[in-house]
Amino acid sequence: MHKNPQLGEVMETCCDQCHSRFRVTEQQLKIALGKARCGECGHVFDALLSLKNTPWVSPPDYFQQAAEEVRLASESRSELSLHEAMYGSKRGVFSSITPLLMLTGILLLLAFSVVQVVYYQRYQLIEKPQFQKQVSNLCELLPCDELQFSSLRQIKLLERNLFTHPVQPDALMVTGSFVNQAPFKQKLPGLLVSLFDLQGNLIANRLFSPVEYLLSNKNRSIMLPDNPIQFRLEIIDPGTSALTYEFEFI
Repeated sequence: MHKNPQLGEVMETCCDQCHSRFRVTEQQLKIALGKARCGECGHVFDALLSLKNTPWVSPPDYFQQAAEEVRLASESRSELSLHEAMYGSKRGVFSSITPLLMLTGILLLLAFSVVQVVYYQRYQLIEKPQFQKQVSNLCELLPCDELQFSSLRQIKLLERNLFTHPVQPDALMVTGSFVNQAPFKQKLPGLLVSLFDLQGNLIANRLFSPVEYLLSNKNRSIMLPDNPIQFRLEIIDPGTSALTYEFEFI
């Protein structure tokens, strides 16, 4: 004969669906009125009927006492999973911080993706004022070619003058200055000079490179922020029909 297990004695039960075996105690079975959920297949079964080598004889009013204990508990449940029966219902420290770690990982991955997009599009985004600070900060950490930076809308013409050349006959002298108003260094632009008649018809134009219009240091290719650039050009006089002129940065 097999004697009944004492309170707290470890017993073995078996899932009647997948036949997986687990260890439980009388106290654990009492909490869930003998029911358990299989940790392998999820099936809920009566653990009292499959206790290995242990005939179960419930004492008088056993289930009434168990039901009262469950009713008085702050959290009432009719089923007890085998994982909770074996390890308890308290979650470990790692389980409690797992969602936070996952959220942190997602945010880091998103931030990395944004940085990657900004970096690979840096030469296009630098033209837009709303992205210039971010691109400039990124280029302090990662390599960037300043010769590729250009924001023509932030180059301002400060002064311009066109007059008869003092030495060369049938020639005009063009002088002036412009400044880089962008918060970053950018390449020197091409300077397009166009001449128009009184009706606004184009008479002549020409695109000058930095080597052609710079007064000094003609080998330079970068202009600093807020640093005026002086230029001077010599062009053929198109005659009295040229009454107006325009400058454009290319």
